[in-house]
Amino acid sequence: MNVLDGLYILDENHKPIAPKSIEQWSKWRKNDNNVQVALSSFSWGRVSTIFLGKDYSSSPNQEVQLFETMVFGGEYNGKFWRYSNWEQTVSGHKEVCTWMLD
Repeated sequence: MNVLDGLYILDENHKPIAPKSIEQWSKWRKNDNNVQVALSSFSWGRVSTIFLGKDYSSSPNQEVQLFETMVFGGEYNGKFWRYSNWEQTVSGHKEVCTWMLD
């Protein structure tokens, strides 16, 4: 197994690509601007959406799971949703925020 298996960075179009080295992946991940997709604050807490940089899919037949929206605070603290691509992620963040307001 290669140390880079399942690791990703995003290209300039927000498409996941394989890093060329563990050093490239690590350096890229340290920049919060590369990782944070969206962050919304509410009186009870926040909803944060990030690029994970690692595939968290649970089975070989499942699409890669590279992005995550998580609730911090309130009734749904710790609840999370995972996504495969940028478009799903941005839409998912908005959906969760709308859901939290209802």
